[in-house]
Amino acid sequence: MEAGGTLNLPDRARPVALALLRMIAGFLLWQHGVQKLFGWFSGNPVPAYGLFWYAGVIETVLGLLLMIGLLTRPVAMILCGEMAVAFFTRHLPKGFWPIQNQGVPAVQFCFIFLLLWTAGPGRFSLDGLLAGNSSAKQGWFTQQSSRLYPLALTLLRIMTAFLICQFGVRKMFGWLGGHKAMFLSRQWFAGVSELSSSPVIALGAFTRLLAFLLSCEMATAFWASHIFGGLGFWPIQNGGEPDVLFCFSYLFLATAGPGRLSIDNLLARGLKKKELPLAVPMA
Repeated sequence: MEAGGTLNLPDRARPVALALLRMIAGFLLWQHGVQKLFGWFSGNPVPAYGLFWYAGVIETVLGLLLMIGLLTRPVAMILCGEMAVAFFTRHLPKGFWPIQNQGVPAVQFCFIFLLLWTAGPGRFSLDGLLAGNSSAKQGWFTQQSSRLYPLALTLLRIMTAFLICQFGVRKMFGWLGGHKAMFLSRQWFAGVSELSSSPVIALGAFTRLLAFLLSCEMATAFWASHIFGGLGFWPIQNGGEPDVLFCFSYLFLATAGPGRLSIDNLLARGLKKKELPLAVPMA
């Protein structure tokens, strides 16, 4: 917020970034659902009425609700729980690191849905439209969910940095089951960017700038490596799903800022204290 109560550019862009994060996450989840149910996107339908079939129903229906922004908070709460269960039951038994146990999308989905649960649907949604036409006060569930938003924002920032750091380590050193990128190649520079910026973002320093730059990097990586690389258009088929999730998560962080538990916030509070006018002594 600028002096005089005028919204700065990130504040004005935040509702758009929130809407994009919600719609993209809902669409990607919907892809997983219809792949399980109908075998779309080069998938194989799972047996009816089994555990994965019910997961497909949940992902298809709730993914659509998330895209249009209807019942966003309860839908996001359910999906956050589903992704947590999926990671702990399907991925964690294969090893701790998400980049090795194929659990990166599940972890990122989980914390995106946690944020959407606490932040709400935003202005550009059916929920926002219905709320704008109603004079009713916020219910207990909405109020309690909103109180958790600062924590959810901090967790999204830290966990996204944690996941990105693993990709940087893999490119730079070949650790975590990867191959070391060739020196001065495009992948090498991407690894330098990911490895150097992720700890800084996790601490909440220079968050808006670094998040914007990483959002641009993830968008470039998706188009260059997954679309123009001839792997197909849909993220669930071309392996670009993590890049898309990272891109829009970082875009939201670039507009929302680092949250309370961050170096940026501590520095901002310190500057405000220094700018307070000194008390004039009594004559």
